[in-house]
Amino acid sequence: MCKGLIINQIRSSISNDENKRFIYLGDGGGDYCPSLKLGESDYVMPRKNYPLWTRIHSDPLLIKAEVHEWTDGEELAEILLRLIHTISADGKTT
Repeated sequence: MCKGLIINQIRSSISNDENKRFIYLGDGGGDYCPSLKLGESDYVMPRKNYPLWTRIHSDPLLIKAEVHEWTDGEELAEILLRLIHTISADGKTT
C-alpha cells in the first residue's frame, strides 16, 4: 500500500484541529510520495545521503513540509525531541 494514501487516510480521520502536525521520518525512495502529501505545518525528516534525502534535494520546491535532515540515531532523537517541543509549545494557549 502506498504510504501517501495512508497519510491521506490518517489526515481525514483526525479532527481539523490546526494544531495537528505530522512528523514523517524516512530514508528510502518509497518515502518520497508520502513526503509530498505533507503540508506547510508538517515536518519531514529524511536520513542524509539516502534515497529520500536525494529526491528531496533534487527538487526541494515540491516539498511543502519543513525539512530536517539527520545522519544518526543521536541526531535523529535530538531533532525529533526539539520538533515535538516546538509543536507542544505552539499548541499551548495563554
